[in-house]
Amino acid sequence: MPQNFYELVWIFIIYAFIGWCTEVSYAALDTGKFVNRGFLNGPYCPIYGCGVVIVVAILTPLKENLLILFAGSFLLTSVLEYITGYILEKVFHNKWWDYSDKPFNIKGYVCLKFSIYWGLACTFIMDIIHPIIYAAIRFIPFVLGVVLLSIIMCVFAADCIITVTTILKFNKRLKVMDEMAASIHRLSDEIGENIYENVTDVIEKSEKFQKTHVELMDKISETKENIYGLPQTAKDKLAETTGAAKDKFAETTGAAKDKLAETTGAAKDKLSETKESISELPQTAKNKLAEKAENYAASREEKKRERELALEEKKRERAELMERYEKLYEEKSFGFKRLMKAFPDMKSRDNNETLEKFKIHFNIKKKDENKKDQAS
Repeated sequence: MPQNFYELVWIFIIYAFIGWCTEVSYAALDTGKFVNRGFLNGPYCPIYGCGVVIVVAILTPLKENLLILFAGSFLLTSVLEYITGYILEKVFHNKWWDYSDKPFNIKGYVCLKFSIYWGLACTFIMDIIHPIIYAAIRFIPFVLGVVLLSIIMCVFAADCIITVTTILKFNKRLKVMDEMAASIHRLSDEIGENIYENVTDVIEKSEKFQKTHVELMDKISETKENIYGLPQTAKDKLAETTGAAKDKFAETTGAAKDKLAETTGAAKDKLSETKESISELPQTAKNKLAEKAENYAASREEKKRERELALEEKKRERAELMERYEKLYEEKSFGFKRLMKAFPDMKSRDNNETLEKFKIHFNIKKKDENKKDQAS
């Protein structure tokens, strides 16, 4: 059992390194290539170091009973993993590992399978490995040990700062790209709606114009029929008036003849005026139709120009956003790529869609795998 803080720090560092080696070996067997599976850049996994420190500090007095040792390791490491996963998600808005697809999991932070692995590993460590490690720690001269620990912990602290900065930048980039993607999507919808409205408006106005044109032509035809019917009516009336006048002329004197001539002349003048007025009606209707057509065409052209300008502006804005969006993919992102490789199941609480696109971009996840995840 460790006797002081100095020994606890050594235990933390050594088992953090052993944990990193274990994770890298597991990833190599699983993927066939080297993957730095640590949360930090250096060769250590702090959660392993913390886990063993807790187990050693609490369970050393019970190490002779393997069943209690296993149960205690199972429980302590599971609690540690749950708390670590929960805090990391709340602080960085990312879920770094997810056991949701595993049976008997608790909110994806822990699952029965890996908790059993933790319990077995800690039992093996306490019974076989730790006595050797502890003896090696006590063999190191104290002054040399302090110097080495100071250097290691300074590097560890710097690594923590760099990693936290990288994560914050990564989250910021994800947020910016997510907002840009939403803007691109909105502009695309607006462009599509604008084109649809233009086509629909043209069709509606064309139909309205055709309807108005038909109505006006019907009105003109009706007017013409009325016009052509008027002269005959006037002639019939004139003939009737003339016949009556002739009958009366036979019965009257020369004064009646003069009155008849006057009446006939007035009727002829009235007929002439009616014909002139009637001949002007079709032309007026045609002029009115032509004026309406010109106004409609001018209004349509003006609105068309306005829509085209608005459409071009939206297309330009969308093109600029897409260019900036693609550039963000290509910006320096070694830290981002390493984190995604280390935690391929990582999920972003706020910008997961963009994170999944990043994984596809860096060949960390294939498109068909992403579709399966979304479907599930």
